[in-house]
Amino acid sequence: MGRAWALVSLIRQRSCVRVVSTSISTADAIARYIAVRHRLPQAPQPAKTTYVNNLSDLVDEFDLFVLDGFGVLNVGADPVPGATERVNSLRDAGKQMVVLTNGATAPTSVTVEKYLKWGMHFEPMAVVSSRDALLQALQDDKYVKKRWGVAATSFAAVDTMPGLCHLLEDDDAAYEACDGFILLSALDWTEQRQKRLVQALQKSPRPVLVGNPDLVAPRPEGLSLEPGWYAHRLADELGIEPVFYGKPFKNAFDVVTQRFPDYEPHRIAMVGDSPHTDILGGAGAGWRTVLIHDHGLCKGHDVETVFSNAGIRADFVANTT
Repeated sequence: MGRAWALVSLIRQRSCVRVVSTSISTADAIARYIAVRHRLPQAPQPAKTTYVNNLSDLVDEFDLFVLDGFGVLNVGADPVPGATERVNSLRDAGKQMVVLTNGATAPTSVTVEKYLKWGMHFEPMAVVSSRDALLQALQDDKYVKKRWGVAATSFAAVDTMPGLCHLLEDDDAAYEACDGFILLSALDWTEQRQKRLVQALQKSPRPVLVGNPDLVAPRPEGLSLEPGWYAHRLADELGIEPVFYGKPFKNAFDVVTQRFPDYEPHRIAMVGDSPHTDILGGAGAGWRTVLIHDHGLCKGHDVETVFSNAGIRADFVANTT
């Protein structure tokens, strides 16, 4: 627990100085999601949306609540007001509470400790990240013996990942020596490193795996660019097809259903702030969906306009968690 919490503290410190793209607005982010929609999965959409105040209003609708992290449980390094009380009250009502996050920087054990310090008591198997879906894939015979260059940060513990993984920094030779690349975290990623990656792929095409499909993440000071943003740029520029692990792709939802197989899909709620990751992915899994409005990507925007522009609709919209 001590090592895990030390990593939590370091992540919190680094999050406070996280480079945020002040040029990317929510409207820009949504427009970018729409532009890359052809690379995202398809899913059926509900005919209408029901509006509620918070998740307590849905206690009779669901048996399993699957919660996104950013924009639902926290914004940056701080919990969403009232989120701890809501999680615990729903658990007290007999509901199974699970986290499904695209936050892949740190091992999931670190994420469990973060929530515990906020008073959110999630059992370890009930915290699932896109990193978990990626780690499952890396154990496949076609991947496990490859040398992977990983876009991440020093505390991402890439040495614990399957295969031969090393950090991508500013050494051109390290890019040349890889059999493939993994975009895990954009915390220390720079335009110069992106340029090195482009040049390496132009010289020798190799697999690109993405451990966080998010384009952006909500933080108190604005939107940060995430691995999905850089992956889609690679796809646009080079014509490659990155392989994504995490919401809205099925592999992340499969991890949840593997761990919690005894729930009817229509009694599972995917709760998130992003139409193109949480809502689209939850619908594709056959679950019903809840968009949180006041703390994440859609904060300050008319939800119906967002739904219309995205071509994606949630079953429910809640003002807050």
